[in-house]
Amino acid sequence: LLFTTKRVIFVDIQGFMGMGKKVEYISVPWKTVTAFSVRSAGSWADKDSEMCLWLDFDDVFNPQRTNQDDPPPPPIPRRSWIEIDFQKDKVDTLVIHRYLSERLMRVNGHQLKPFTNPVSSDLLVPSPPGTGEKLLDWIGDNAAAIDAEAVDEKFHEAGMLQHDEHVAFAFKTGRDSLYLTNKRLFVIDVQGFTGKRKEYMSVPLDVIRSWSVESAGNFDRDMELRLWFKGHWNNKVKQDLRKGKADIFAIQSHIAHFIIGSADGTAALANAQAYEPSPPGAATKLLGFLNDAHMKDPVELTSTLRSSPALLQDDESIEAAFKCGRDLFLVSTKRIIVIDKKGITGKSVEYKSHPLMYNKAFSIETEGHLMKGPKAKVYTDDNDIEQELAKGEKDNIWAIHNILSEKMLNEPQEEIGEVEVEIDLSTE
Repeated sequence: LLFTTKRVIFVDIQGFMGMGKKVEYISVPWKTVTAFSVRSAGSWADKDSEMCLWLDFDDVFNPQRTNQDDPPPPPIPRRSWIEIDFQKDKVDTLVIHRYLSERLMRVNGHQLKPFTNPVSSDLLVPSPPGTGEKLLDWIGDNAAAIDAEAVDEKFHEAGMLQHDEHVAFAFKTGRDSLYLTNKRLFVIDVQGFTGKRKEYMSVPLDVIRSWSVESAGNFDRDMELRLWFKGHWNNKVKQDLRKGKADIFAIQSHIAHFIIGSADGTAALANAQAYEPSPPGAATKLLGFLNDAHMKDPVELTSTLRSSPALLQDDESIEAAFKCGRDLFLVSTKRIIVIDKKGITGKSVEYKSHPLMYNKAFSIETEGHLMKGPKAKVYTDDNDIEQELAKGEKDNIWAIHNILSEKMLNEPQEEIGEVEVEIDLSTE
C-alpha cells in the first residue's frame, strides 16, 4: 500500500499465499475518495486493524439468484468501497487518520490540498500510547449532549482534528458519538462485545449530497439526523439525538451553510417576490394554515421558514410550495425541501434537503383521465425525488418545470470540490 501526493496505490500480489507472479496495481486518485475511516483492533481474537475508503464511482456488483424463488444475494462493493487490513499493533491507525484528513479535507474554498504541498511530517509522528482510549474514556463520562468547546480541546490534544478545524456540535448516544466540525461529519463507533474495537469515520461536508432532520413524536424519545454522501456503498449516516438535548434546526443550518451557502440564491421565476420579515407568532402556523391540493404562497412560507423553524438561509427564498396530503414539497432558490409528517398524530416531522446543484435530470407527468394528478420527478445521485400533486394542478406542474429548467439548464452550478488549486504557503 503506497500513499503518494496524487493517489493511493494498492499492490496486490495474487496467487497462493501471495507467491504468484501475477501482480495487480490499483491506482485510486485522491479526488475519487469521498469518505474514509480507520478501525482499531478489538480483543485478543481480533488480529487486524483496518482502513476503509469510500469511492465515488459505481462498481457495485449484484449477483444473480441461483433459483428464481431464492432471495437475492447480497451485493458486492468491489472497488466502490475498499477495506485494507493491517497487522495488529504494527500500524498506527491514528497516524493514517491524520494523513487522510490532511489529504482529503477541503481547503481554500472547497478544494483538495494541492499535490505540490506534501503532508507535514509532524502529522506522521506516532500517537502516544492509549490516545484513543483516553479520549473515549473522557467522552464516556459526559451526558447525551457534549460541550462542543470541551470536545474541541480534547480532540486537538489527541491530534484528531486539523489545526484550523473546530467542533460545532457534539452528541453521544449509547457507546457511539457524532461530531460536526467546520470541515466534516466525524463518527466514533464503538464495536464488539468488549468495546475494544473502535471505528473513526470522517465524511467531509463537501461530499454530503442530501440531509434530513426529524423531530420526535409523541412516543419517541429521540430525534434523528440522516445524511447521504457521495458514493455507492453504505453512503448513509444516521444518528439518534436525545429529545430536548439538540437543536435539529441549528444542526441543519450548519450543514446547509457549508453545502449551499455559496450557491446562487436569486429567484428563477421572473415574478418572485422579495422577502419581508414575518409578524410575531406567524411562524407557528407552518403546518397548520396549509390547506390541501393547491399551490401555497411562497412569500408567506419564506417568512415562516426563516424564523420558526429556521430552515432557510438569509439569501434563500421559497419559489414554489405544494401540499399533498399531510406533506409539503418546496422548491427554494437553492434546494428542494420535502417536509414529511409521520405517524398517526403527525407530531414527528422530517425535513429533508436536496441541493439543486446535485440534481441530474427531471421529468414532469401531466394528469390523466383518472384520479391521479400530475407528478414531478427529480433524479439525483441517491434516492430520486417524486412528488404527486392534486388533480387540477396543471399550471403548478409547469411552474416546477420552469424553475428546474432555469436552475439546471440556464444557471447550472458545478459540484464543489472538483478542481485543485494552488496555495501559497510561503512566509513573508
